[in-house]
Amino acid sequence: KQIGHTAEQIGHTAKQIGHTAEQSGQHAELQGFLEAASEPWVEHFTNNGRSSPSVPYSLDIGPLHKQLHLSWTRPPTNCLVVKKYHDSGVLKKFKMMCIWLITNKGLDVFVEEKDFEELQSIKSSDLPKSSSCENFQTLSTKNLDTEFIDLIDHIKVWKDGKDKLNNKIDFIVCLGGDGTLLYASSLFQRSVPPIIAFSLGSLGFLTPFDFKEFPTVLKKVLKGTLGFTLRNRLDTTLWTREEAGEEEDDLILPESHQVLNEVVIDRGVYSGVCMVDIFCDDFFVTTVIGDGVIVATPTGSTAYAAATGASIVAPSVPCFIIAPICPHSLSFRPIMVPLNCVLKCKLNPDARGNGLVSFDGRHRQEFTKKHVVEISASEYPLPCIDREGSMQDWFNGLQHCLMWNGRSAAQKPIDKKGK
Repeated sequence: KQIGHTAEQIGHTAKQIGHTAEQSGQHAELQGFLEAASEPWVEHFTNNGRSSPSVPYSLDIGPLHKQLHLSWTRPPTNCLVVKKYHDSGVLKKFKMMCIWLITNKGLDVFVEEKDFEELQSIKSSDLPKSSSCENFQTLSTKNLDTEFIDLIDHIKVWKDGKDKLNNKIDFIVCLGGDGTLLYASSLFQRSVPPIIAFSLGSLGFLTPFDFKEFPTVLKKVLKGTLGFTLRNRLDTTLWTREEAGEEEDDLILPESHQVLNEVVIDRGVYSGVCMVDIFCDDFFVTTVIGDGVIVATPTGSTAYAAATGASIVAPSVPCFIIAPICPHSLSFRPIMVPLNCVLKCKLNPDARGNGLVSFDGRHRQEFTKKHVVEISASEYPLPCIDREGSMQDWFNGLQHCLMWNGRSAAQKPIDKKGK
């Protein structure tokens, strides 16, 4: 009996050793993936991405080996607040957020010029009472306008297209929906500071936080107790040939964009089918004949690509999605390709009409036989703060926003007493 008991203990110890080795292997595998796939991001977030050598955050692997955590090496000083366009209901919350960041945390708040003008138009009497928001009672509602005037020196106004934010912002607060997050991403064509997104839009798949809890959320973020998800972006370049029919080496006038959701090439106003040739690592893959084609990220798999029947992909999966739009073929299914591929799209020489190309729904322009779109993985992913965890937030978004696998009634159990 003693020998059997000892053998059982040895087997249990061996299992523990094997489990520990497996966890170490997973940790090493994840570390290797981060070094291989995100090394430029880490580099740009530590030194090279900013003019200042002291960036206040770094990338850490959490205790679960799968959760990424944001560590502050020094207290942040600057915050960019981006709000939803043309929504009067967001204005009051926008002003509340700016005042709280300045008075409670001593931060300098950056806002757009047009938002600053709207900010001054909101009276303190229009703001929600302090009881509607935790920890907002530090401001007296009676003298709020006077206090706001005193805080003007901490509000920095910037102009889109004229002022650069890359060397100034420590983190971003988004007040709006998924479109607001896309816009905030487009403001940073290199490294992007961490983004905290509060759901004040229509869908909110990418905005996990409720505005009512913003003091608690921001305190946790500034303490470094919340994790985040690295959402891959596409590095896209639109090349133009001086004359149709010239060689690839004669491509000129490049136009580059960092894309979070997708690149779309469609037939535009042309009534016929669109013919787009797709190349992968300079190897011809296929010709899309239909309404167009979408090249999407995993983040974009729940956007336009979902309407084509493409797979919904978790944001941490390193891949591209190639999804045809209404293809004139019964066998053309959307596919996923590895993130290390370089894709090129251009009109087929036999195409009868031009198309249109857009990047995250912006910069929409004519796409002719003189154009080539080159798409590769960006070195600058988007760090989004998680509410509960990367996968938890993703599944919550699928179920609550997209009603994934939802049904009106559950199946009734079998009545064991019945016959």
